[in-house]
Amino acid sequence: MLRVSVTSLCGFGCMYCAPGTAQDPEVSLPSSFLSPRLFEKNLGLLSKKLEIKEIHLTGGEPTLHKELPELVRISKKEGIENVAVTSNGFFREGLIEDLKGAGLTRMNFSLDAMEQNSFSKISGKNLPLPRLLHRIEEASSLGLEVKVNCTVLRNYNADQILPLLHWAGERKIPIRYLELMKMGPLHEKHSELFYSAEEIRNNLGSEFDFISVDTPLESTARYYETTEHYSFGIIANHTEPFCEGCNRLRMDSRGRIYGCLSDFRSFPVSEEGSELDASLEAAMQTKKNVFTGSELSMKYIGG
Repeated sequence: MLRVSVTSLCGFGCMYCAPGTAQDPEVSLPSSFLSPRLFEKNLGLLSKKLEIKEIHLTGGEPTLHKELPELVRISKKEGIENVAVTSNGFFREGLIEDLKGAGLTRMNFSLDAMEQNSFSKISGKNLPLPRLLHRIEEASSLGLEVKVNCTVLRNYNADQILPLLHWAGERKIPIRYLELMKMGPLHEKHSELFYSAEEIRNNLGSEFDFISVDTPLESTARYYETTEHYSFGIIANHTEPFCEGCNRLRMDSRGRIYGCLSDFRSFPVSEEGSELDASLEAAMQTKKNVFTGSELSMKYIGG
């Protein structure tokens, strides 16, 4: 899989990513966005060296990229089977239809609370939660595969874990709960906000009976199904690391590649074959056996 941060910009300032740093895309520079030309060139070069079955366009907030449908089209033209986008859900009318028309196969939405005050506190923005819920249902109704992600923070939204599963499960939408990753501005405060996978399961177990279901080795989430047939996953980078199955390469908005979230080093995508081989080898060498985190914010390398 190739995860691409098409822009590091975001209108939100989420507690778990970049608290207090919401940006206005109207005053951003063009250089803040991955150009379709550079993306097409790099994807073509990488595809000659690697078998890329899935591309995940993310950020920052990828829907701030005015040429996002074009990036999807480029991915499909290169023969990529699955193309996904992760979004906060606050974007223009008609964009989901445009993305699907370009070949998008899946949308992931960040949904960290079912209660407005909690949602605003985590996102750093006082925006109407029903608008996000509508976008999620819209994507599902248009036939896209849809997943929702919730990053759980102690003293912020642990009380939202059960309401979120009710809402998602009733709509047959899988939800994934994420352990807070030791990344970016919260690198030093991680332990204060951390809520473990075991605590998440115990929280859900207070109301639901569930069983574990088979999950591919390369999956970041371990999946479960309740007796009501609600599907949820837990992404536990810290307490149940899955590094041994990692098949991900990352690209930032400058077109540079990364091999591991726990390593801030990046490498160029060269048109010279031997130099590209060297970059790919160096990126793979940065992969760790366990997740240790980094002071680099996720928004720069694909949250």
